[in-house]
Formats: sequence, structure tokens, C-alpha cells
Amino acid sequence: MQFPSPRQVPIRRSLLALIAVLIHSHALAQPSRTSGPDGFREFATEHDGNIAAGRTLFTSMSCVQCHSVDGSANKAGPDLSAVGDKFRKADLITSVLDPSSMIAVGYDNTVLTLKDGSMASGVIKQATDDWLELMGADAKPVRIATKDIAKRETTPISLMPTGLQAAGSPADFANLISYLGSLHMNNAGIEREEIPKAGNPVRLDSFFDDGITLNEPLWFGELPGRKDAHVVLEHRGMSWIIEKKPSGDVQTPFLDLTKVIRAGGATGLLSMAFHPKFPEDLRYFLKYQIVEDGRISTLIMERRFSPDLKGDSGAPPRQLLKIPSTTQDHNGGCVAFGPDGYFYFGMGDTGPQRDPQGHSQDMSLLLGKMLRIDVDHQDEGLPYAIPKDNPFRNLDGVRPEIWAVGFREPWRFGWDLQTKDLWVGDVGQDQYEEVGIVRIGENHGWNVIEGFHPYSERYRRVGEFLVPPVWSYSHRLGSSVTGGFVYRGKKAPQMFGWYVFADHESRRIWALTQTDRRLDKLVEIGQAPTRAVSISQTRDGELYLVGFNSGKIYHLALDVVDPVPLEIHVLAATAEKEPHTAKYTTERPDEKWAAMPFDDSAWKESVGGFGTQGTPGGVIRTEWSERDIWLRREFTISESGQPDPKSRLALRIHHDEDAEVYLNGIEVANLPRWTQGYIEVPLPAEAAQSLRSGRNVIAIHCHQNTGGQFIDAGLLEYVSRSPAKP
Repeated sequence: MQFPSPRQVPIRRSLLALIAVLIHSHALAQPSRTSGPDGFREFATEHDGNIAAGRTLFTSMSCVQCHSVDGSANKAGPDLSAVGDKFRKADLITSVLDPSSMIAVGYDNTVLTLKDGSMASGVIKQATDDWLELMGADAKPVRIATKDIAKRETTPISLMPTGLQAAGSPADFANLISYLGSLHMNNAGIEREEIPKAGNPVRLDSFFDDGITLNEPLWFGELPGRKDAHVVLEHRGMSWIIEKKPSGDVQTPFLDLTKVIRAGGATGLLSMAFHPKFPEDLRYFLKYQIVEDGRISTLIMERRFSPDLKGDSGAPPRQLLKIPSTTQDHNGGCVAFGPDGYFYFGMGDTGPQRDPQGHSQDMSLLLGKMLRIDVDHQDEGLPYAIPKDNPFRNLDGVRPEIWAVGFREPWRFGWDLQTKDLWVGDVGQDQYEEVGIVRIGENHGWNVIEGFHPYSERYRRVGEFLVPPVWSYSHRLGSSVTGGFVYRGKKAPQMFGWYVFADHESRRIWALTQTDRRLDKLVEIGQAPTRAVSISQTRDGELYLVGFNSGKIYHLALDVVDPVPLEIHVLAATAEKEPHTAKYTTERPDEKWAAMPFDDSAWKESVGGFGTQGTPGGVIRTEWSERDIWLRREFTISESGQPDPKSRLALRIHHDEDAEVYLNGIEVANLPRWTQGYIEVPLPAEAAQSLRSGRNVIAIHCHQNTGGQFIDAGLLEYVSRSPAKP
């Protein structure tokens, strides 16, 4: 493959590579005292940088020429206004140090060789059959006629060279990472949702033995006809049959498509469905992407199992559909047979970002739709048939496969085994994710609406009703919804009828109930230990979570979940909403400073939290810039407000950096390093027992090592509202 020169390549595909390019080109003048990227990674991981310094660095390096931070997304690179919500600090670090490992979906660099021998490259901002519009680092769109293009390629490797961070110091690097991590949706006035937590969370049990090795699994399901046998698909094209046996689970290769598919980002081996009559009918169906002549296409393929059910038959596959993509974006993720026996699959809008050509509302395209076909019959000229009750079957200019309209990226969907409702998790654009119930012929709104919120009027059809989701959440809670299933198993009767789903990035797992597609109850039931790429349902109604990074399949032990939210009693408030008064000193006090009877009358008095402006997540009410601070704050518990002995007590704290905390003279926690927000630490039994009606004291010593600094803490009581078991 011939790569264009740096002069010809204005765009880089990873989320933050343009930032790093500009770092290299402009400003990080200090020589590095840390050799190699691992040194920068370690420093930025262990040290919290200064947000204000990082912001200055970001703007002075002309990063704003390539990245917006106001939600407008009108530059060549990704909008970074909520990047701190979408990515953890470790991911931000990796995206700069190892650009090719974290390619932002929708920002691949497209390289065009024109018929006159010249070349052009950039991010695709718009595309039609007649032209492509690329944008380079100068933020100027360039439109190129399709007829003038001789060759089109998508570069598989980031065009940003590695090692650019060495142009500056580790402290500069940490400052930049901290600034990026501080960019949140609520900075733009969007309030953060507070989802109640379950009285008792879900337990995730590893389903297979530790000896089973999976690399980025994406789909999991039972193998019909073979007891205790399951199929797992991997993102990059490998498939496995895993059989559970008393002597140890056995993993056998099933189908290898690694040399066929285009894996990366939103493309790869995405989903599988067995024929409803399997194994009587040995057909199974796959969805994946390939690249031909530089263009990505989604394939729906029919294959056959061997009669002994030990693997693929080896017979040539049959192509049902080939759907060209505009970019590598959003191809939809799921295929499945519905209760009616027909074959359903979802297609995303395929980009570019924000769907500027209105693919999802264009009825002449399969893009941005839920689709339904009959794989047991064939209409003239088709390898399948169109079901007679498909809603748009006989309309001119409309694809008859369309079952419902208006989706951006219907990643995972599934039916309620009892009501037959079809639930879809649709991945959002800039601000909101959504889950909803989809019915035949409906329009679910993208890109006219995103979640419950207006997005663009460009493709709105006058008088057409747009169906809202059951629930939509902002990117403060997660940035890539993974649809799930309504639980209909027998092991957890208290969860019967709850829709269970997750978010791929934040790893949160939720459960909700609804009536007439309106939200009734919503509770966070846990958090996965890894990115939650898929939720699967077995024939007995049990649910499983596919762990993308961990390479594990987890059974969701819902029987331990108490869906009744815990009631929160604030015993000592933090400074998040209102200031609280505390005594403090920055001079080392007497060694008994944390004890209840200690006399702190000579200490200063001010309001918390304490720290320096610009510290990530800090609510600064009193400036503290010295190396150490010692705090004592009193709070009173009334006789009637004494904590219930059965309740859970937790310290709510945001510390930057090292903190030691005492309650009534008893050590509660010794917390190294820092947090980027408030966390909760369970209270040890001895400390909990020290609480009394009347005066109580929280005492804290916080030590700052480098970068920003902040300290604030409070005390919470979580009380179960579920009736006591007899």
C-alpha cells in the first residue's frame, strides 16, 4: 500500500493524534527526563496534571483548529467537549502514546488516488453517490467527484508517528491528559443524572473455566442440539465451540474468517443466528464486514453446520445481502430470528458522523433501519423473500426489507419471551444513548431526534410521528449502549420482567421496567469488570454478559439482586452541593490531632472543599496550595437519626492526593494517589460502631505530591427499603 506524504495527509484517525502532532510541532519544549512511552504512561498515570496548564497548552498549540470543545463537531477531528465522559484516563493516555490502538470510530483517514495521478486524503464529512467531501487539518472541506476517483483506501495504521510525546516533559503530558479528562457534558450545562443503586448488586460469575482463552469475544450463544455446548464469536473473525464438561471445559475451533473480514472499530465478525429449526435445518447466519476496492461492505451470509454438529460443513456459503458502507461507522451489530420465524437484522447509518446525508430517514436505503426477510423462500431476483406483512412492501422507491426506520447504530436487540416486544439498544451520537421497544412500521427518529432531544430538522417529514425511547441517558453515564433482554428465567423471581442492559464504555449494568413504553422503575444493578459488548439469553431465560477486554463470558447471577433502591441518608454532607465548615491547619499538628477530644480551637476555620482551582472534579471553596493539610469537621447526629445497625455506612470522598481519614479517632481509610471524582469507601465495623448521637468528628490528613490538589469528604448511610425476610 502506498501512503501519501505528511503534506498530503491532513487528518489522523485516532481520537487525540492531532493533539499529539501539534504537541510535536509547536510547544512542548522541555526535554524529557523519562525514557520511552512507558515512562510517560507511568508518570501521567501516577500524577494528576494541572487542568489550567493543560488548557493553555491545548489552545496555544492550535489544537482548536482541529478539534472543537463546544459540541459543534465542525472541525476535522473529533469533538472533545465530553471526552472525559467517554474515556477513562488510561484510554486518553493510550490514544496519544499508541495512536493506532485506539481509532475513533468515524475518523479513519480516507486516501484517494485520482485519475489525474494526484492524491487527496482526510476524514469523510459528507458523501453521496456522486461525490465525497473530505476535511483536513485546516478545517476546509474539499469535495471530489466520484467519477474522478481511481482508487479509494482506508489506511489501517494511524498516520501519526509514535514517540511524539518525547518532544515534551512528562509533566506537560500529564497536564494535557488532565485537561482532556476534565471535559464533561455538565460543563455545557447538562445536568448529571443520578440513577439509584440496587439494594444488592448483581454477581458476575465466570461461565467457563480459566483455561478457556478468548480474544475480544463479541457474541455468545447456545449451540442447539448439543447439550452444554456454546458458540463464541471473536471480533477479528475466529469462532469457537466451547463444551462444558465435569472434567474441564473444552474449546474447539469452529470457523476461521480472520483472513476474510475487516476487523477494527465498528467492523468485524459481529453476530450469528441459528435457523429456528436447527439442527433439523443446519443453516446458520453470520453478519460481518469486508473491504473491496477500498470500500467497506456488510455481508449477511448463510452457511451450514456439519451433520455431527462439530463445526462448519465446509460447503460454500451463500450471500444473502451485501450492503456498501459510506465509512467504517455504524453497521449495526445484531442478527436474530424473531418469534414469527423471520430473519431480522439491524443496519446503522454507516456515517459519516451525524448522518449528514440522512441515511436513516432515506427509505430508498437499508441504512439506519431494522430489516426483516424470509430466508426460507425466494422472490424473483432475490436470494430471499419479502414477508407479506412487511410495512413498506409495495411502496415505490422504498426498500421492501425495511421493518422500522430511524436508527443510528442498533447494536444489540432481543425479544421479550413473554410479551414478544422487540427491545433495541441504539448507540447515540454526541450526547445521548437510548433503549426502546420497536414495532412494525415505526420511525424512531434519528437524526431528527437523539433520545428525547431534537437534533436536526433537515430530514424531518412533516406530520410523521417519531417514537421516543423508553429511556435515554447522557454520556455522563456511558457513551455506547449495549442492548439486553427482559429477564424471564426462574432463578431470580424478583427480577422477572425487568429489562437488563449495559453500557460498553462505562460498564454500568441497569435494569428497568416499563408500562406502555413509559419508564416505571430504573436501578443500577452493578458494573462489569470489563467493557460490556453484548448480553445474551439462553433458552432457560438466563442472561450472560460478554466481556470484550477480559475475554470472559459472565453469567449474571440476578438471584442476588435486590432491585429496590437503597435509601440514602446523609450523615455528613460533602461540598458537592453546599459548603460545610471545617477547622484546618497546614502546619504539622500534635500526634493526637485525629482524636475526639483534641483541641483544635487554634486552627483556622473555613468551608470545604479545599484545593487548587483546576483540579479535576474538585469543588474548590477554600484555596489550599501547601503540601499538606489537616482537617477536622464536626457533625451532629440526633437521637432519632442514629444509623440502623443493619444499614451500610460509607465514606464519600474525593482526594487528590494521599489521604488518611479518621472517624471519632478510629482510622477509616488510608487512600494513596487520587480520584478524579467522588468515590465511596465502606466504613469499617469499628468505625461505624463509634458513631453516637450528638457530636462526631471526621479528621483528615491529605498530602499533595504533584499537580492539582483537593480534599473533601462526607458520610452516607444506605438503608434497604425492602421488607425484612422472615
